[in-house]
Amino acid sequence: WAWGNGVYGQLGLGDVKDRLVPARVGGREVFNGVQVLMAACGDWHTLAVTKAGDLWSWGEGEDGVLGHNNANDRLVPTQVEAQHFGHAKIVSAAAGESHSAAITEHGALYTWGMGTFPEEEEESDEEDAEEEKVPGGLG
Repeated sequence: WAWGNGVYGQLGLGDVKDRLVPARVGGREVFNGVQVLMAACGDWHTLAVTKAGDLWSWGEGEDGVLGHNNANDRLVPTQVEAQHFGHAKIVSAAAGESHSAAITEHGALYTWGMGTFPEEEEESDEEDAEEEKVPGGLG
């Protein structure tokens, strides 16, 4: 369920309209019909982790925060390719203002998005949008 400001599609409802009351994010076809365990909300994007261990993202894609190796916005939940996480299942995720993070079932932490403060950022580079595994993970 989602409601509030939808300016970048961060509500996942297929448009950029605001919602004043809760609206269901998709039906059975969304998330491959798998139950969502958790959602994380950034300023303008949203992440969801399913019971199958898949990560989904939608909203504003600036700085690569959605994890799709580009800066495109997504108006509906879109699955992040498992290869970015070594095909490991995702158990948790977090969304910040300009970055995202996910933890795998093995305790590896992956982060992606903007790696500098906005005032220091000179130009966005698509290479910076790639996920990076934090050395040593959390295990």
